[in-house]
Amino acid sequence: MRINRFSLVLCLFLFVLKAQLYAQLKAAESCDVPFVVTNFDNVLLKDLGPQDLLVRLGTVPITLDGISVDGGPKRVALILDPSRNVPEDEWKLEIEMADKFVGHARPDDKFVFLLVGTDEVPDAFLSPAVVQGQLRKLASSRPPNTDSSERIYDILLTAAKRLDPPMFGDALFLFGHHEDVGSMTDPDQLQELILKDRLRFFGMSFSDPLRGKVPRDFDPNKPLPASLAPSQLQKMSSATGNYFSFHSVQALNHPGQTPLFEGFLGDLYARIAEPYRLRIPMSDIKGQTKLEISVKNMNDRDVRASGIYYPRLIYPCVPPKLTTP
Repeated sequence: MRINRFSLVLCLFLFVLKAQLYAQLKAAESCDVPFVVTNFDNVLLKDLGPQDLLVRLGTVPITLDGISVDGGPKRVALILDPSRNVPEDEWKLEIEMADKFVGHARPDDKFVFLLVGTDEVPDAFLSPAVVQGQLRKLASSRPPNTDSSERIYDILLTAAKRLDPPMFGDALFLFGHHEDVGSMTDPDQLQELILKDRLRFFGMSFSDPLRGKVPRDFDPNKPLPASLAPSQLQKMSSATGNYFSFHSVQALNHPGQTPLFEGFLGDLYARIAEPYRLRIPMSDIKGQTKLEISVKNMNDRDVRASGIYYPRLIYPCVPPKLTTP
């Protein structure tokens, strides 16, 4: 009787061990990619299955290994720009809106809080409450800046390294300008690192990118001048499937605009917090590969192409190490 009981326990243990190793092996054969879909009202769609998507790597249609909403804790590198090139009214909005943004975080979400132009990096990940406390202190004590640099590439590299090894759903969120001044970091190498680690990069500026750059007699029906082409930081954000948005101080001062903007921040945080986890077969990814995803029956779901967010380029993933329980 004792032998039979021991044999049963041993069989159960081996079954569980085999199942766990099999699950880890399957995970090692897939690359997890963040994917978000919103409807016309910016509400997340959470009922999609593999049959609802058309996925291509390069020009080749592929079949997903799986799709599920990942609502687990997320890590965010929050970056503010106190550089001398940022006017005081923009800096105040950076602080105020960063506070509102962090206020949408869940208790288990973690942050790295960084400032453009500084080398200070916290050793530990911070809770939303701690970050909000630091932001409120900065509201009355702006860091001094004596030069005119705006080393955004450098701080993004620091943030990416702080999130290494990467975890699914990691995000970089910058409140600041969209043009770098004085960084030593190569932007192409930075973008490659961000994409290889599957980081999502969101940018937000309170400047007016057209102010002083468009001639008075400019015809709005004609293409914008070449000088107003997307910056490298805008392209970088777009490559991760997101965008660099602009909300000038003047526009936000109009009655009723600030509450709408705060709601927009909540929508952005929802995209960070609950993306789909797409499991793409690793064998289908050959070096840098173009990714294209579309949703079937978009009109029936009230979905626009601009409401679909995913990295436009992906790289082979580093498989996780197999572990035993």
